[in-house]
Amino acid sequence: MRVIKKGREQIGWSRQKICTGDGNGGGGCGAVLVVEERDLFRTGKHPYDGSHEYFCTFKCISCGVLTDINDWPGNPQDLPASIGGEGQP
Repeated sequence: MRVIKKGREQIGWSRQKICTGDGNGGGGCGAVLVVEERDLFRTGKHPYDGSHEYFCTFKCISCGVLTDINDWPGNPQDLPASIGGEGQP
């Protein structure tokens, strides 16, 4: 194999994702995005029973809708927290 034209350097995790709004009430625009590790942040649920559940989330750059993903290999608790559920810090 050989490189015809070099691309940009890939650092960290990245996947092609569709903006669906999964885990956040839907309403995604359907944009196909390349989501990188630096685009991910932590969202969560904190019910009154004292339990905590965290999610790996990205914010669509096209429509602003949040979408949760399940295939990030890390722990969502290790991601930076969102501010007021509105996206990245």
